[in-house]
Amino acid sequence: MKTLLRFVAVLLLSSVASGPANTLAEDKVTVGIITLTLNNLPIFVAEDKRFFREENLFVEAVVLNASTRAIPALVGGSIHLSASSAMTTIRAIEKGAALKIVGGLVNGPTYDLMALPKYKSIKDLKGTTIGVTGLITSDTIVMKEMLKANGLEYPRDYGMLAMGGGADRWIALQTGNIAATILNPPYTFAAEEARFNNLGSTVKYLPDFTQTVLNVRTGWASEKKPVLVRFMKSILRAERWIYSQKEDTARIIAKKLKFSEKHSEGSWRYFTENNIVPREGEVNLKGMDKVIQLLVEDGTLKPPLPRHDKYIDESYLEEARRLLR
Repeated sequence: MKTLLRFVAVLLLSSVASGPANTLAEDKVTVGIITLTLNNLPIFVAEDKRFFREENLFVEAVVLNASTRAIPALVGGSIHLSASSAMTTIRAIEKGAALKIVGGLVNGPTYDLMALPKYKSIKDLKGTTIGVTGLITSDTIVMKEMLKANGLEYPRDYGMLAMGGGADRWIALQTGNIAATILNPPYTFAAEEARFNNLGSTVKYLPDFTQTVLNVRTGWASEKKPVLVRFMKSILRAERWIYSQKEDTARIIAKKLKFSEKHSEGSWRYFTENNIVPREGEVNLKGMDKVIQLLVEDGTLKPPLPRHDKYIDESYLEEARRLLR
């Protein structure tokens, strides 16, 4: 009996030893995302398909709920990477933050302007209040360009109410608390089916606009280069998967965002047919030029304009590509 107990004890100790050892061997990476939207689709896919785990990474996605929290969290070290707007990152770098963009997540604008049924055109929104993520966030800048092209200037012709991510804005539109807001798929599809008016797509007004990128602190990136390269390998695999696996990607969208199969497949189609998701992790440089132009217009930047490499470091992405060949 004692021999049997000793044998069982050895088995238990062996299993305990092997379990924690594997867990401890994983490198933890914390990624700050603004909200649960398709802007983070490559991260969701890499998580679901266990691409991170296959690179011996434990990746935790932290929902920040406000774009204004991304840069302070990154600079302060509470997160290792942020999935946030290129515009916000450039502003931070210009103020002295030691940050770099290391890859793309959303290489084009993804929003449609959705309005209450009584508003038939953009010009009808004069004198109304429009729901936005934040007053100076990149999606709001894109929306303002859209309205400006139709003769409406802020704050002369309309007001803005900052209310956070797409889910919150969609609820506010349904309750009539705002006249309009910009939404991206799959919220756009749900709004159209509920008979809200689609007043146009931001793609028409800004076909090239780098929206969401992966950002890091330069110190952490240098210190943890192998970890960052493995993270970028996982993102690359996820982006390739998205373009080649419609049904499975739609399943992941439905699971993560709690939308119907129909809306999830429509979202996949929108993001792939418009090349919104990078195919190889790349940052849309033409889109970066547009971001820089808008920052010149708002006074953040002044000529002569800096080179892209002041803001972007694709060396980690390039190494990830090499390792995946």
